[in-house]
Amino acid sequence: MVNPLLSPELQNIEREHARGIRIIESRPVFVMFGMMVALGFDVVLVAFFVVVVMGFFVSGSFDDVRAVGKFDVNRAYFHAIAKNGVPQQLTIGSAKVVQGTTTSYDFFTTVKNENTDWYATFTYVFSSGSVTTRSEDGFVMPGSSVMVTSLGFVSSSRPSSSTITVSDLVWHRINRHDVPDVATWLAGHGSFRISAPTYSADIGLSTEKIGRTTFTVTDTSSYGYWSPQFLVTLERAGAVVGIAKATVSQLASGESREVEVRWYHDVPLTGTVTVTPIINYFDGSSYMSPQGVHGSDIRDMFQK
Repeated sequence: MVNPLLSPELQNIEREHARGIRIIESRPVFVMFGMMVALGFDVVLVAFFVVVVMGFFVSGSFDDVRAVGKFDVNRAYFHAIAKNGVPQQLTIGSAKVVQGTTTSYDFFTTVKNENTDWYATFTYVFSSGSVTTRSEDGFVMPGSSVMVTSLGFVSSSRPSSSTITVSDLVWHRINRHDVPDVATWLAGHGSFRISAPTYSADIGLSTEKIGRTTFTVTDTSSYGYWSPQFLVTLERAGAVVGIAKATVSQLASGESREVEVRWYHDVPLTGTVTVTPIINYFDGSSYMSPQGVHGSDIRDMFQK
């Protein structure tokens, strides 16, 4: 059988018809392929969403655990900061009594300040039974101890069971910008050379003999002081048996003064004497003006 020959026009129509049939027959395949691609894309999106959400919750739970774990560390850290920002309490020794004269007694104790960035000012009284000494002012420099005293308490008998009460305690923080090294600063301001103090109990007073202590104090600092005080303690076999205070008027830088202290009670024949300056170096009123520097008289401000 011989196929009929078609004209070119009919051949073109035949080809177009065959192509249309192929397109129609292939359309379900393309639709199915598109649906599969869309379904795969949806699956990827859902999987990505699940991974992200689960990762958020899982990692977030671990972050919460870590945050809780750090809470105690942070609390300890901030507690340490707060603790360093608050001065530690003073350490106050037990009150003691020594005889001052035949009719008076002297109270004393030590106050220790372990804070290196703070100094303290306060008032205090000693008590013995129902009697109380006069209220006095005290201070203690950073990182140091001081002996606080109340001298000349008149009593017909020796006080017993004495105590000390500290009140009006005020803490003063050292400005590290002004005083970077507190220990060096204090050493420079409290530089005094004190000659070896002598002690003798050979001064006759009526039918009795009294003791005497002499020493020379030289201000080797760069500062002059209006009324620096010096605590003089007399010890026998390691125990304090006498206390006195000596005040030097207007002690200029580089100046030396001789000081004498007398002991009017029943003192030992021999003893060891210690001399300690008691000056609030952070109190500006303690210092004399440098030589050649004169302040302004406030009355000149109102003169016309």
